[in-house]
Amino acid sequence: MEAESQDQDVRFGNAVRTRRTQLGVTLDQLAGTSGVSAAALSRVERGLLSPTLRNAIAIARGLGLELAELVERDNAEITRAGENLRFYDEATGIERLALARPSPDVELLSYGVPPGATSSRFAAHKPGTREIFHILAGRLEIHAGQETITLEAGDTATVLVDTEHWFRNVGDLPARILLTVLGP
Repeated sequence: MEAESQDQDVRFGNAVRTRRTQLGVTLDQLAGTSGVSAAALSRVERGLLSPTLRNAIAIARGLGLELAELVERDNAEITRAGENLRFYDEATGIERLALARPSPDVELLSYGVPPGATSSRFAAHKPGTREIFHILAGRLEIHAGQETITLEAGDTATVLVDTEHWFRNVGDLPARILLTVLGP
């Protein structure tokens, strides 16, 4: 646990130094905007000091960022097979895997839909939200408001989903879907 904590301190310090140098800001200037002393900032950047939550937020804001923006600087976020958040509906046999959520308004999902199965009715999303359905296998009927769209393997549709919506497998084979949700 201690090694992991030290690694987090080093990563946070590197993120602070990287952002500070990108902005062309000195330690003294960052101290002035964040309220954290230049000496403490130097130790944070070298991974020698673990800042309190209050100081971490102040440092991030001094760099023009929210804390989450500063600490979520990995070049890649990897989810290994089997690590996905999985939802399974016993009644319909529909399986949903959460593949990625790179930002609060973007989500990538995978669905497995048995023949004849119908999803639950999804409530309307925020106005302007779209879902991109890409059919990997099978045949799917999508209902959004008064519109009905039928897609087959290889087809893609972008659907406005600020109204109640659902889908069902209208084919004889299981349907596999990649679904991207794009917030407004």
